[in-house]
Amino acid sequence: MGLFGLNEDASDVVRILIANDSKLEKRILFDGIDRFFPDRSRLILESCSRGDDALDYILKEKPDMVFLDWVLPGIEGPEICRSVREKEGDDDFGYCYIVMTTSMDDRSSIAHGLSSGADDFITKPFHSEDIEARITVGLRLVEAYRKVLRQKEAIDRMSRTDELTGILNRRYVLSCLEKSLDRAQRENRSLSICLCDVDFFKHINDNYGHQAGDFVLRKLGYFMETFLEKHGVAGRYGGDEFLFVLPEADEAEAKEIVCSLYERISSAQFVFNGKELPISLSCGLSFVLSPMEHGMWNSSNLIKMADDALYEAKRRGKNRICFYSDEGMEEISSVRSYQDLA
Repeated sequence: MGLFGLNEDASDVVRILIANDSKLEKRILFDGIDRFFPDRSRLILESCSRGDDALDYILKEKPDMVFLDWVLPGIEGPEICRSVREKEGDDDFGYCYIVMTTSMDDRSSIAHGLSSGADDFITKPFHSEDIEARITVGLRLVEAYRKVLRQKEAIDRMSRTDELTGILNRRYVLSCLEKSLDRAQRENRSLSICLCDVDFFKHINDNYGHQAGDFVLRKLGYFMETFLEKHGVAGRYGGDEFLFVLPEADEAEAKEIVCSLYERISSAQFVFNGKELPISLSCGLSFVLSPMEHGMWNSSNLIKMADDALYEAKRRGKNRICFYSDEGMEEISSVRSYQDLA
């Protein structure tokens, strides 16, 4: 753990804004906050003098804490609080701990400020103990929020990734396909998908062990994810099958992308416990070139065509890519380079 309970990583730099139009009060707050952070590399401390500038800064930079004066030119503190809390309804905005600074100490004013969205108050004149106490409480809440956020991100990651390979799982890659198909139909854009299957995978498990099979799937997942990140997404469809979704890729582009990946995997070495494993793939491609011209498509149609093409690649002897064309089922032989497709 780092400064005042914060974890030691770059994301735990604390960003604080002072919004106050009094130079003297701003200086007192600066000094009090500065003393609290002996390691200035952990602190980003900035200031402004207008309420509209403060609101713009909060919405854009998302500081962890704000020392916000009640009375400011442009927009007053309570109105800023309300605007910030409304924005925090967005999932990706985060939480800003707001300390209102004011000379008003009557109950109705404090109640009004708290109901507008302030977390705490400091009444004027400021004392260093008051400033430090608010920072301590604020940092405790900042760390609690960050911990919840990290847990949420971990759960989100687990919900969309395959535990073994680390790439997208079946549910999430299919949701990517649905979104891509919806956009393709809306904008009349091309869309291609590919189903890929590891040849003789049972033979690998039976002869080299299931750990060898897991090693193959993990390495293939890494190849697919890193290669396809600029072109689309890859997910584990089930067992030793993978699904690629290639938005906006027409027939020629999809062939080039898949063949490039195919050649890369074919030339790679899969060595497990000192033994080189024989790895090859069979692939089935399907395309939607002009959705508006060819009627409404759905993901089941596309997957069925890719699956039929994959079955044909297996039937013809494996280690090849097949696809449907106007002339029927065609094959991209494993001995042909993708440059030969033109």
